[in-house]
Amino acid sequence: MTVEDIGRRIDGLGLWESVFPCHWAIKPRGTVLPYFFAALKGDRPEIKVRLLLLEGWQTFHDFVRTAVDHCFGWYSSPIEFPHFELVFLADGSCMLFRHDPGYIPVQADEKGRALCERMLWEVFGVMMRIESDRKLPLKFAGDKAVFARVEDHKGNWTDEPLQIPDPRPHVETIAFPKDDIKKAKDIPFASEESLEFDFRIAPGLMTKEKRPRCAYVLAGVDGASGEKIFWDRVSMDPEAGLRGLWESMPRRVLSHIIARGRVPGEIKVMSGRVFRLVRPLCMDLPFRLSLHDRLPRLEAALANP
Repeated sequence: MTVEDIGRRIDGLGLWESVFPCHWAIKPRGTVLPYFFAALKGDRPEIKVRLLLLEGWQTFHDFVRTAVDHCFGWYSSPIEFPHFELVFLADGSCMLFRHDPGYIPVQADEKGRALCERMLWEVFGVMMRIESDRKLPLKFAGDKAVFARVEDHKGNWTDEPLQIPDPRPHVETIAFPKDDIKKAKDIPFASEESLEFDFRIAPGLMTKEKRPRCAYVLAGVDGASGEKIFWDRVSMDPEAGLRGLWESMPRRVLSHIIARGRVPGEIKVMSGRVFRLVRPLCMDLPFRLSLHDRLPRLEAALANP
């Protein structure tokens, strides 16, 4: 059966509410990394459900930790995790996509579709079993293991526990050029001024390449007037990845402060991740850094770029 055939069977079970909290693993033969099931409610009227097959342990660890704290690590959206995604549309159809960090999702190629046909058939089987045994995904939880469907070299699938490895420690390296710090210390300190800024994915924008990358915007406005101070559109360097994209953001902010010719008395941000990454700059410059749920002037500027 095709991906779409299996998708219709999965959707026909009507078990989405039961499996939204669940995760389990699928380990096909010939693959180095296991894949992990996750399902998310649609975030737009035309999308009913997103079924994710997350690639590898580290991706799964990051997905779980980001679900608890959306400012953890480098991921801003589920679209950035490396995974296959079967999107169930409100009209009853479904489409299979491949997602990779920093890139625009693309429809899965024939190799990806063939792999997902095998994995989605196992997803369908597990969901049928969950219909009568809601605790099935927790079968090996007491052994610090994830319930998994594992395929052997003969093509036979069995239930097995996959021991959960410890995630790699999350490390952030924020550094500023010494010359830039010196320049910033030599310009006036405008204690009465404030700067509001954010760094985020820019919906609807992408690079013009064979494989387009996502666009991100670093937007800064005057805290009193809402006037745009800087407005950078950037994309991920494939060599540096999302880590490099985010770790370079504080240096960009510093360069804009220097170009403006004065250090603001306060910098206001809306994201805990942005707050965390910019905070090292407070060791060298005397501005006050504050985190806010809403910044109306900045939000208005972002809504009308």
